[in-house]
Amino acid sequence: MRRLSIAIAAAVLSATGLPSPSLAQLAIAFDTTTGKAVAFAGTTDAARNQREALSSCNSRSCQIVATGKRTCAAVAETLTTGGSIWAVGYGASTSVAEQAAWFNCRNKGGVNCRTAAAICD
Repeated sequence: MRRLSIAIAAAVLSATGLPSPSLAQLAIAFDTTTGKAVAFAGTTDAARNQREALSSCNSRSCQIVATGKRTCAAVAETLTTGGSIWAVGYGASTSVAEQAAWFNCRNKGGVNCRTAAAICD
């Protein structure tokens, strides 16, 4: 069985003089073939965060599945006989976002949905 992997990247904001994390934007890149997910919320530049997440995901199969500002996001996935089922959820905390992602994954037919990544900006 494929193992879900989580990678979370964040810039060291205080040392670089960049805005605080509460002003940052988040991006989650997800590879449906491997289950690898990378969450990044290091800058206020949404395009840069998406590039960083995709670059850290390190696969041509990775795609941006969640973005946001002043929110939390999560992606949940499960394996099925026909491949994988995945879904995104948003919320005021990572636990709320994870629950929403799990619920959305179950609604798509997933049975053993698990969080692949969760992050708040």
